[in-house]
Amino acid sequence: MTKARWDVRPYLRGLVVDALGISRPPKNPAPPDKGPSIVVLPFESESADDEYLTDGVTQDLTNNLARSSRAVFVISADSAFSYKGTNPDPTKVGTELGVRYILRGSVSRSGDRLGIHAEVIEAHPGKTLWSESFETELTDTHAVQVEIVEKILGAVGFELESAELERFAKPPTKLRSVEALWRGYYHMRQLHHKDLLAARALFQSAIDDDPQLASAYGLLAGTYTQEHSQGWSLAPGHLDHAKELATKGVQIDPDAGVCHGILGVVEISRGNWRQAVRHEDRAIALDPCVTWPHALRGVALAQGKQRLEASRSIKRALRLDPRPPHGLLMALAYINLGAGRKTEAMDLLEKVRRENEDNILVRIGLTAFHQREGDKAYARELTQQILRINPDITAEIAKGLIPTLEQVHPRSEVIRYADDLAAAGLPRDSEKAGLR
Repeated sequence: MTKARWDVRPYLRGLVVDALGISRPPKNPAPPDKGPSIVVLPFESESADDEYLTDGVTQDLTNNLARSSRAVFVISADSAFSYKGTNPDPTKVGTELGVRYILRGSVSRSGDRLGIHAEVIEAHPGKTLWSESFETELTDTHAVQVEIVEKILGAVGFELESAELERFAKPPTKLRSVEALWRGYYHMRQLHHKDLLAARALFQSAIDDDPQLASAYGLLAGTYTQEHSQGWSLAPGHLDHAKELATKGVQIDPDAGVCHGILGVVEISRGNWRQAVRHEDRAIALDPCVTWPHALRGVALAQGKQRLEASRSIKRALRLDPRPPHGLLMALAYINLGAGRKTEAMDLLEKVRRENEDNILVRIGLTAFHQREGDKAYARELTQQILRINPDITAEIAKGLIPTLEQVHPRSEVIRYADDLAAAGLPRDSEKAGLR
């Protein structure tokens, strides 16, 4: 059978992915031509114990700004958090992220009261346009954030649409729910299994305190899809439970974007790419600055062999996240590998491996590659790392964790992938069964 041109011309594929802008993160991208562009840098706190509060304020302000007006381009919180603790120069940030405005601030706490200081800086020439301080009860932070967003948009020449203001200003009403959500956000960003389990307990406690808090159902569901997709747990029913939780969240609030996004993750894991795209489209419409629905939309479209449209989604994710998180770096690695750029691909995967000792997916990709390329000693070392993270992983299970492998590659290539993993030391399903 003759292979498709896409599969046999890596050099041409490299030119294509370069032309599409999906081979690497954008370097010093230009700000959008129309409308204001802004990044919310991580807020600071005087106390390390309140780090989850500053992270929560940063995350929520980012989301609220993006929802406030479709005319405003907002950089994803993932890229913003890469500056955490660095006190970066606003002009440099504006250049690196391709935005005209920087929002930064600080949070202080006294009991259940918060003090929030925020300022908007024009990146070039680094001039402060607006600054103000607020004081609020912890449960009223959403209302304060709405006020901050309104003032920010006024400072950069736009007024907040009243309908949008009413839609996104639906705060949790209980102090413990707010704290649980923000503490959960903090743990989710650590990208380790033990932190994921801590986040799960916190999101569940938020639901226990406020059963109508729709986003908490989506976040809780996300802990199950992530545990499944990372191979951290092989417990049956994780995807079913995630779908049940996210569906419950949508029933409570049809505008809970995280719930739609997680429903898309479930469908990707099951190979239902069309349904996944529909869910991610809805998530993007509701939370346009959140990167992962754009990236997952690209994965789903790749499953359906819709390569051009998939590349557009990945490019959008990269523009929102010029300093991309691990999941997006891995997607870039496989794009480069498909274009024959093995060195670039392995450099990206190694970066993720070095920075996260719990990431099974990146080690699976590296193992298969190095086994096939002849570095069998390193492939075996990587296999031992995988089995230290989860001793129950087999070659067949590992192969199944790659979301596009079965749909995109020929069956012979999929079988060979599992063979490479087994040759590097991952046991076969039959071997595991023989030990039981």
